[in-house]
Formats: sequence, structure tokens, C-alpha cells
Amino acid sequence: MADHPYDLNEALFRAAFDALPEAAVILEPIGGEDGAIGDWRYLAANRQIGEFLGLHDVTGRTLRECWPNIADAWMDEFAEVLATGKPMSVVRKGSENPNVYETTLTPLPFAGRKAIMATIRDASAEHRAREKRREADARYKLLFDAIDEGFCIIEVIFDASGKGHDYRFLEANDAFVGQTGLVDPIGKRMRSLQPDIEDYWPETYGRIARSGVAERFESASPAMGRWFDVFAFPIGDAAPYQVGILFEDIAERKRMEFALRDSESRLQSLIDASSDLVYRMNPEGTVVERVGGKDLFGDVGARESDWVERFVLDSDRAMVRAVIDDAIARRVPFHVECRVVPPDGSVVWLSSRAVPVLDEAGAITQWFGMAADITERRNAESQVVHSAQMLLVATEIGKVAMWDWNVETGDLVWSDEHFRIEGYEVGEVTPTYEVWAERVHPDDRAGCDEKVEQARASGEDYVNEYRIVQRDGQMRWVSARGRFLYDDTGKAVRMLGAMIDITQRRREEEWQRLLVAELQHRVRNLIGMVRSVARLSAPSHRNVDDYVDHLIGRLQAMGRTQSTLTRSPGRSVDLAELVREELVVHAVQPDMAHVDGPEVALSPHAAEIVTLAIHELATNSVKYGALGDTGYIRIVWSTYEKDNKPWVALRWQETAPRGPTKNNRKGFGRRLIEERVPYELEGEGRFTVHDTGMLAELEFPLSDAGSILDTRT
Repeated sequence: MADHPYDLNEALFRAAFDALPEAAVILEPIGGEDGAIGDWRYLAANRQIGEFLGLHDVTGRTLRECWPNIADAWMDEFAEVLATGKPMSVVRKGSENPNVYETTLTPLPFAGRKAIMATIRDASAEHRAREKRREADARYKLLFDAIDEGFCIIEVIFDASGKGHDYRFLEANDAFVGQTGLVDPIGKRMRSLQPDIEDYWPETYGRIARSGVAERFESASPAMGRWFDVFAFPIGDAAPYQVGILFEDIAERKRMEFALRDSESRLQSLIDASSDLVYRMNPEGTVVERVGGKDLFGDVGARESDWVERFVLDSDRAMVRAVIDDAIARRVPFHVECRVVPPDGSVVWLSSRAVPVLDEAGAITQWFGMAADITERRNAESQVVHSAQMLLVATEIGKVAMWDWNVETGDLVWSDEHFRIEGYEVGEVTPTYEVWAERVHPDDRAGCDEKVEQARASGEDYVNEYRIVQRDGQMRWVSARGRFLYDDTGKAVRMLGAMIDITQRRREEEWQRLLVAELQHRVRNLIGMVRSVARLSAPSHRNVDDYVDHLIGRLQAMGRTQSTLTRSPGRSVDLAELVREELVVHAVQPDMAHVDGPEVALSPHAAEIVTLAIHELATNSVKYGALGDTGYIRIVWSTYEKDNKPWVALRWQETAPRGPTKNNRKGFGRRLIEERVPYELEGEGRFTVHDTGMLAELEFPLSDAGSILDTRT
């Protein structure tokens, strides 16, 4: 083996090369006619390159043969690595797919020749994660900068003993500079910005970072000439240890407190402008005496024993006692928020801050503090949470669909109801603008696109009602409202909106329009028929009273027909019922009339004409014929086929001598039978008067013609 060291080394190299987890190739330069590098030849490729790029057996082939479209893009990088002898990392998108690849180029002598080794890995996930992180960072930055208090995120730096020694600023909002006076802190250490900063600050933040427990405290920083109200909380539970800090410079308030302390040597004050109650408390924290401000506990005297037991709500009592006991043990101020029940029985949220007054030996002689009624603030916070829950419930119950469209990335978020309105199961598809547009009715699509663009360009709200077509072909009407959000340059970056299904409302509006049109048509028809009856009735009467009586009778007959139509199912009237009702109206006794015939269902239009005819025949019979004397009437009908249609034949026959009359003109009833029946019912009507009575015959086809009040072509 010692006789072949090169073969052994090459074998070892080949084994290590093939074992690489990344796709890897080795290439050597190929000189052109002018001596410059014109191409690169593959000297070796591991197995992963075939699986990764879909190319197999590339050894011996050139870069331009395998990748003619991208070869030129890599020439400069390959040449630079070969010339400088320094590795290079290149990140690019794929030429045939949207993936992002990281390629590491390393100079490598191979078999006595100059060469480079290229290792390739898919970095798409990291690239997308970085993009999303940048978007999240931008949103967080907007939130941070909107906060009036200072806010920053720090990384705690520990010394060898594990104590916090310093900290580096990772993020800070706009209010940070005004609250601290520190300019351009990002990436810098606190001790580089403020070399004499107190050890208390990094030690406190180090404790919070490693304990995982948030703390709220107030402390002075003589080095900075400020006093801070701080709420610090850990971010993550492992190295690097980071802490978020929300703080406010309360130096002015502290100066006021110290001024008050100077004027009252026995008191250490924590009075701030928002407090409602100033109190003194015994060293054990049980007896409270009001010394000023609003009496939050009602008229209970100057002193009360064990105020925690007396006033604090049962569920908060243990917490309040623990806070006070801890402050007593450490002889430090305390701040507690709890619910108390004054004598009136109401529940009040109280924010209480107190500081200990110490004697020369450091023992607590009393507590001096202030308490504020924060019920409104607490209720407001609760209302915010409640409102968010109510909004969620309201959108579900009210079937309001919501959307959030990132205009820049194209990402679109739908609420559950949005999926349902569009005809999808929740989460069935990935929402995009194109997926939404596919559901828009083809006739409405251009208008929807135009309104979206108008809202984007003008900054006005997007308001639109349009149709969508679900997968099963069902069409729904929706009403949508939205609003674009813009960046500092005026570019639209986001659109928020809501949508509801208004299909039922649209149907009701359409139905209302149809009803109004129908009502208008029926009123015109009714007026026309009344006008016709009135005109035809006029020539048959000699005086107004007689004319009015007959006109009223005919109109009442028309009204009875409409009542029958209303009662009758299926839009038809039974002929027998119609005849008998008219006879009852004219008080015809059963022994004076014979009614017989098969069951016949008249159409609404036929019923109106036949009713008028029967009414006129009965009226004339009472005045001149059988019903006005001792005569007899026979009303019979039958059905038969004619021209492949069912017909009905109705006979009205009176048996009674008729008195002589001087008036030979056709009356309303006779014109109705002989003229209107053929015209209106497309049938035949005959009227004959004999010495022994009269005979009226009606024959017409049975059809489905509607009432004069219906819409008829």
C-alpha cells in the first residue's frame, strides 16, 4: 500500500466526496482560443447531484452542454474563486423553478489540476422564513413606534459568575430616545453608551431572563439622571437570553414625590396625579387610615382593622397579602391591583402604591401610599377582550365574511364564513385573488376588477354588490365593502374587507318589483272591466236609480267571483258552486230550480264571464221570467270533446209565460251571452225567447286562462 500513496489518497477523497450530504461537483476550466476561460468541464459529481438537479453522468461534459441557459451567469464567480483561491457563497433563484439555492464554491487541486468544488443546497425555506420575518419585523416596528412609552428588546451579557454584566440593544421604538436620551442604540452595548450605568440594571435583567418570570418595578438611574417605571419580561427560555422592556421616565414625578418627602420628614410619598386616595398604613400592613383624597371605602371612620380581610374580594385576598408581606420583608415599595368591596356592596378595582417609612435603624415605622379607582380602565380592558370575542361571534352568527389581502405578496386570508359563501369547505383551497375572481359571475368580473382598482387609486372605500357562482352552479348575490391601507409613499400594501350574502334580499327586492308591476296591471284591468260593465249597462236602463242598482249587482257578482278564486285551490272554480251561489244571492227556492251537471273546474277568466252571465239571467228571470212568477228554471251542463279540446255546454231554460214587452233592444245580459262569450271565451252564446219561456245556451272550451286581474299576454 505504501507503493501507491496517490491511489489511496484519491480513493479516500472519492469516498469522502460521495459521502457529502449536499449535491457536489468538481469542475476544471477550459481555455478558449484567446487563452481566457471559455467553459468548465465536470471532473466529478456525487450521487446527490443527480437526485438534486435531475442530471446523471455529467462527468466529462461541460457546463455549457449541461446548462446552456445559465452557464454565462456563473463564469465570473468561477473565475474569481480560481484566481483568488478564496471560497465564495452565492445565493440565487433557480432558473426553472422558484426555489432559492445556496452554492458554495471552493478552490480545489484535483489530480494535479486546478479545479473548484461546488456544493449546492436548497435554501428556499430559510429564504421564505427571512422574508416572513422581515414582514413581521415591519409590523412590530409600526406597533413599537406607536407606543408612547419607551420600548426595547435587549440581549443580556453574563459574566463568568452567571450574573448579568451588560446588555446589547437589539430593537428600540421611536419613544426610546426621548425616554432615555440614548441616541442610535441598536447593536450597541449599554456600557458603551453609558459607561457608569449601575450594576443593578444588567443584574435585574439577567435574573428576569434566566428565571423566566416578568417583573414590574421602579428604580432610579443616577448615571442617566432619570427614574424609570419598568415592566420587563423574558423572551424565550434559552440562550441568547433576551428581555423585552416597556418603560417610562418618571423622573419628574419622582422629583415631586421627593419634594413632598422633604416637606414631611416622616412620610415617603408615592402620590401621583391620577391617585384618588392618600392613606397611611401601620407597619404590618393591616390598619389603613385615610389622610386625604377620595374615600374609596365609604364612611367607615378614620381607622379600620385588617383592611385586606374587610374590603378585599375573597379571590384577591391571598394575592394582596402576599404582595404586602413580600414588601415588608424586603422593606421596599409595593404596587398591587385588586378588587375591593366598599360598604355599598359594589365591586371596585383599586390600584394601590405604597412606600415604607424607615427609622434610623431601617425598620418600617409606617407605610404611606396612594390608591386610585381603576375600575374604568379595567372595564375598558375587559371590554376590549369582550369586543374581540363579540366580533368573532357576530361574524359567525351574522354570517359576515372577512378578508385580509396582502397586496404586495398576494397572500390572502379568508374567514371561515368567506370560504362558505364562496362555496368551499373551510380550508379547502388556498385563497388568492385569482381564486376569488374565478367565483365572480362572468358578467360582473370586469366591473369588480374596475371597482377594486378605483378604490386602490382613490383611497376611497371599496363598495360593491355582485354575483358569485358556486361549484354546483348556484348563484349568490353578495355585498362587499373594503379599504386599502397604504405605506408612507402612498403605495397600497394591504386591503381589509367584509362581505355578506344578500341573495335573499335581492330576491325580495325583485319580488317586490314584480308585485308592484302586478298590482299596477291588475288595477288597470279592474278599472277597465268596471268601465266596460258600466258602459254596457247604461243603455238598458231608463233612470239613474235602476242603472245604479243593476251596476252594483253586476259589480258584486264580479266580487263574488274573485272571492271564490281566492278560496279555491289550484286557481280554478267549481261550476256547480258558482251557479248555486248566484241562486242563493237571488233567493231562489229549491223547488223552483233544477241544477245538474258533472264536476267542471272553470279557469279564473271563464268563471268571471259565466258569473256575470248567470247573474244577468237570474236578475232578468226575477223581473220578467220564471223566478218572478210561478215558473221553473232548469240549469244543466255537460262536457264533450271538440277539436281535441274539452268543451262545456251550459243551458239555462225557463218554463213560464213571459209578459209582453215594448222594449225589443238587447239588454246587458243578452249582449253578454251573444257577444262577450264568443269574444272572451272563444266559444258560442245563444239567447232565445219563446212563448213558454226562454233558453240561454253557452258553449266554450275549457282552458287555463287567468283572471282579468292576472298578468295575461
